[in-house]
Amino acid sequence: MDIQDKKPTLKTFIQYSTVSEQIGIISVTAHGAKLGQRLRKYFLATSHHTVECFEKEGRQSGEAATLFSSMKPHMETWFKTYDKLLFIMATGIVVRMIAPYIKHKSEDPAVVVMDEQGHFAISLLSGHLGGANEWTAEIAQVIGATPVITTATDVNGIPAPDVLARKLECKVEDFDALREVNSALVAGETVKYYVDDTLYFLHQYEASAKAQGITLIRFNPHTVMGKFLCEEGGENVARVIITDLFLPVGPRTLVLRPPTMVVGIGCRRDTPKELILEAIKDSLLNVNRSPKSVAAAASVIVKSDEVGLLAAVEELQWPIHFFTQEEMAPFIEASHIEESNFVKQTIGVGNVCETTALLQAKSQTLLQKKTVYPRTTVAIAQVQSK
Repeated sequence: MDIQDKKPTLKTFIQYSTVSEQIGIISVTAHGAKLGQRLRKYFLATSHHTVECFEKEGRQSGEAATLFSSMKPHMETWFKTYDKLLFIMATGIVVRMIAPYIKHKSEDPAVVVMDEQGHFAISLLSGHLGGANEWTAEIAQVIGATPVITTATDVNGIPAPDVLARKLECKVEDFDALREVNSALVAGETVKYYVDDTLYFLHQYEASAKAQGITLIRFNPHTVMGKFLCEEGGENVARVIITDLFLPVGPRTLVLRPPTMVVGIGCRRDTPKELILEAIKDSLLNVNRSPKSVAAAASVIVKSDEVGLLAAVEELQWPIHFFTQEEMAPFIEASHIEESNFVKQTIGVGNVCETTALLQAKSQTLLQKKTVYPRTTVAIAQVQSK
């Protein structure tokens, strides 16, 4: 099929970066419940987020809320369900309640604590990647509270790379490298930020970084990476690189992975998870790209109950979208995608992996065309808009 190199617009990038979050607000006093409702109305009016208030029985606000008699039976569900949690109560209660469920900064929700009189808003957990620090400042501004933020980069007024990662929706490749870079920043070392100039949303990444007080230095990984480490001080210099490519880096180089790809997958009935994972791994190696830069997987609706496929994407921690044949057929025709007669006779459309990858990526650019593996086909599309 034709490869079209369309340039992104600021509008498409903003649409791509808009993330709807689930917010839970939990209170244990009537005054706290009223504060929670005030914030609920604010967030509903100013964002696309889903906001739900949980109030203790007998101490409710009188407005729409889910009531509970004890927090403990609900804590695990709240912690796993919501992207952001605001507890309006004593900090000690919250620490004891959430302690059993804390896993890692890459997984934990943002947790903020506020006293029932609204004097202080405290960023308690996942300050950078989860966005708790920014959320604390926002809550404090709405209520008129004093924000309490204790992360070292913030108290020293230093832009943090994990905040930038959240703004760009990037995943952190190595959390040991993140600690190294944050330590270097706090120690006063100069940490440079580099961006792969082949990335589709390059200009928007630069604009977003600039808004955080960070200047991105462009580099072309295909032509200068060999000299890059030597000229810039060697592999032990603390630095940040934004790219979806596998590159040789040192232990103090933090690589941020932007969501640049969709992996389309076709497979025969009862294909084992292991075969699908091997096909995906080989495909990503073929295009020299990190699995952390995969925004989603995609397939046809008839595969939505395929045990091996579901297990594979769950292990990779990728979301997956299943398209109907009615959605796929017009796109196949319009894009002149080559079809397999056997597959078409079996499921009604003759191309699964390329079609679903392109549909999910809202793109016309394939990084890898349909590639056949044992019982599996894989294609990789470049994300070009949301």
